[in-house]
Amino acid sequence: MKRFHPLQPHPDAVPPEQVRFLDLLVEPWEDRQRVRVHARITPFQKPPNLEFEIRDANGEMLASAYIVENIDFDLVITMHLRRLSLQPQQFTLHANIQYDEIGLVYEDQILFSL
Repeated sequence: MKRFHPLQPHPDAVPPEQVRFLDLLVEPWEDRQRVRVHARITPFQKPPNLEFEIRDANGEMLASAYIVENIDFDLVITMHLRRLSLQPQQFTLHANIQYDEIGLVYEDQILFSL
């Protein structure tokens, strides 16, 4: 797993304003109560804060995660879903990249179903 290292910066590392998600993927667990979120991020010069939210079709938040000063370029997190109905429906993963000094630098979203 590639990680940020302040003494050995990645040769392609970009400044905070240019950090982006390169890939986002949601992988449901068999129990339909959890999902794995796979995220790949551009190599960065300074660790960003990452925010993930999963919302249902009505916009109600079912899960959220906030990672402060993330050091991984590729990461996988497990998110636990709350208050699921038995009806199949579409969900949205909202993901953004932030820095305390400059705020939001990138946001993305993907649709998925269980």
